[in-house]
Amino acid sequence: MKPTCNTSSLVCSTMYTSVSTHRHNEPMDDAPAVGAGGGSATDRVYAGLRNDIRAGRVYPWDRLTEKTIGAHFGVSRTPVREALARLVAEGLLQRNADGVGLVLPDADTIGGLYEARLAIELQGIRRVAAGAASYDLQILDDLEQTWEQVLTDPPEIEPSLTSWDEAFHRGVLAAAGEPALVDVLGHINDRIRALRMYGYIAPEQLASSAAGHLRVIQALKNQRYDDGEEALTEHIVSTRNDSLARALHGAQAPGFARPRRLPHQDT
Repeated sequence: MKPTCNTSSLVCSTMYTSVSTHRHNEPMDDAPAVGAGGGSATDRVYAGLRNDIRAGRVYPWDRLTEKTIGAHFGVSRTPVREALARLVAEGLLQRNADGVGLVLPDADTIGGLYEARLAIELQGIRRVAAGAASYDLQILDDLEQTWEQVLTDPPEIEPSLTSWDEAFHRGVLAAAGEPALVDVLGHINDRIRALRMYGYIAPEQLASSAAGHLRVIQALKNQRYDDGEEALTEHIVSTRNDSLARALHGAQAPGFARPRRLPHQDT
């Protein structure tokens, strides 16, 4: 299904986090309903929580506990504990003194992850330029339409928009016809997502990201692959520098306030 973005919002329930009471734009990717499908209780908790993390529904300051997750999925703490262990091992979550939360890598780790990300995304362009594949122009057209809409009808600014940006980069790489590269990029995104969420705090930042995306798409559609590499490199290096700055300053970002905790949310 083609990604769409609009200005309508969904009121998010408390779910399994202790502070997720804020509003969310609709995610660009379809995600299965939480807890849907067969499999063991551990598998259902693991899949549901992983989908919500990747859709941007879990924020960097959200505190997840076995109690709140178990209540949300209607399971005991044992499958929750097992699901969390898997997500921690995969690098999507980390254990903190007061529960579990998104991974916040340090500056050294961020540098290496972005170096890997840039190499993977540039390889998508280079394999097409070398004649090993051709771009799926329908995917590029859909991405172009989506991000033109972001510029003309901007959504509500919030950290979950990181998932929209990830969908763009996965789409460009998928259009180059190498699913294995897309999978690797997904794992890198899992490690840098939390810090990147702090970047979606102002309309001008979203507009700048949209403009960068469109510059990449237009170059690739016109087979100007060197220009495409230049535009993509400039865009990724810019986001890397922002993430490094947040890592060095304890992930604080001016102008973005954490949602106020309610009395019952610390239990």
